[in-house]
Amino acid sequence: MAETNTNNVANVSSTKGLKGGYIFTAPAGTALPTDYKTALAPAWKCLGFISEDGYTETLDTDSEDFNDMNGDLMASPQTSRVESGQFTLAEIKAATLKMMYGDANVTDEGGVITVKHNGDSSDTWPLVLELVLKDGRRWRKVIPLAQSSELDDLTLAVGELAARALTVKYLTDESGNTCYDYIQSTESTEG
Repeated sequence: MAETNTNNVANVSSTKGLKGGYIFTAPAGTALPTDYKTALAPAWKCLGFISEDGYTETLDTDSEDFNDMNGDLMASPQTSRVESGQFTLAEIKAATLKMMYGDANVTDEGGVITVKHNGDSSDTWPLVLELVLKDGRRWRKVIPLAQSSELDDLTLAVGELAARALTVKYLTDESGNTCYDYIQSTESTEG
C-alpha cells in the first residue's frame, strides 16, 4: 500500500501482546533484534503474563529557558530526558523476581525460590515486547538496557493479584538511543 495524503483507519489501533508470550529478557550483551519478524534467539526468555493494566511507557523531559534582557525566549535546550516503562509481571517465578530484586538476590534451588530484599539490585538487561496491532500488524519494542528503578506496593489478599508494578528505566545504549520500535507498515512493502 502506498503512502496516502488522507486519513487511514488502517493506521488506528489498540495494542495486544502476542499470544503465547509477549515480554522477553536476555542476558546483557545478547544480540538485539533489528526487525519485527525475525524469531528471537533461544537466549531470550519469556517473563510470562503482564497484568490487565498493560505496559505504560513514559517520557519525562526538562529544559532550561534562556531569555534575553527583554524577557524574550532565545533558546530552550533540553537538559534531561528519562524514558521508562511500568508493568506488572503476573507470574511468580525466579526470572520475574530477578528483574525486581536483582539477579544475585534470587535463587531457585531444591524446589524453593529464595528472594533477598536489599539495595543491591542495579542489574541491567535488554527487554523485548512482542505486540500486535489491528489486522494482525506486528510491533516489536526493543529496550537495549533496562534497569529496575521502582517497585509499587504489594497487596496480599484473596481478591488481588499477588504482584507489584515494576518501573524500569531505559538507559542509553552505545548509539545514544533508549528504545527501538519496529512496526509493520501499512504504507510501504517489504523489500
